[in-house]
Amino acid sequence: MEMFSDEIIGKVAMTTGGFPIGPIVDIVFNTETGEIKYLLVNATSTHKNAYELDDRGRAIIGFNMIKITDKNVVFSK
Repeated sequence: MEMFSDEIIGKVAMTTGGFPIGPIVDIVFNTETGEIKYLLVNATSTHKNAYELDDRGRAIIGFNMIKITDKNVVFSK
């Protein structure tokens, strides 16, 4: 499946159990390979402690934990 960044940014990230983590606010790439390294999510207070946070308090979700469908972005832990 091919998607553009504006189709991912703004979607609500979900756990595999169907609970919302928060909206995806940015995508971080490896500039040498072009691969996605991770997504940044404005996690709700319920999920903030479950993930590593960047200096702005956004959850860092590794790309290897992500499953993107046409309607959802789901994270496994």
